[in-house]
Amino acid sequence: MNSSEKAKISKIILRNWTREDFNIVRDILIKTWKAAYTFIPEEDLIFHLEKFYSFKELNKMIEDINIRGIIAEANKNPSAFMKLYIDRGSDRFYVSSLYVLPEYQGYGIGNKLINTAEREASQNNFDRIWLGVMKSNIKTLEWYKKLNFIFIEEEPFTVGKTVVQHLIGYKLIERQVSPSE
Repeated sequence: MNSSEKAKISKIILRNWTREDFNIVRDILIKTWKAAYTFIPEEDLIFHLEKFYSFKELNKMIEDINIRGIIAEANKNPSAFMKLYIDRGSDRFYVSSLYVLPEYQGYGIGNKLINTAEREASQNNFDRIWLGVMKSNIKTLEWYKKLNFIFIEEEPFTVGKTVVQHLIGYKLIERQVSPSE
């Protein structure tokens, strides 16, 4: 997509993923990882993709009631992927993956996905959403801070043979009250 096509984004829709989207998900992941994680060798990114986002793993995710995958489409073109995860053990609602293709960044797609995560967390009686971001991924880290995420934990994160620092943070959200309450 060139810059004149970017200006023509007229419609962004979000939809639940299906098994037919697995290639799209993998494509979005590897393209965004290569662009954002220039500090990680490509072979480690591919190893991570095959270990955690193989078709077998994606099938497990789609069947897990605690996971919801969402595809964003800009003018009917897949442009982003978000995975939401309810961690029952720690009682946390996670945005465990949020990746917008580089050519679609800056057009509100990420914000729309975060708003969806907030709404879903609220509907599930959570007062915050949690996520992790690589400390070296400055652009994304700054974006999350602008959205009022507070980072409180730091831990090593392994991608193939590469170990990077990973920040864990949360954003407080307002609980939505349903009409019956």
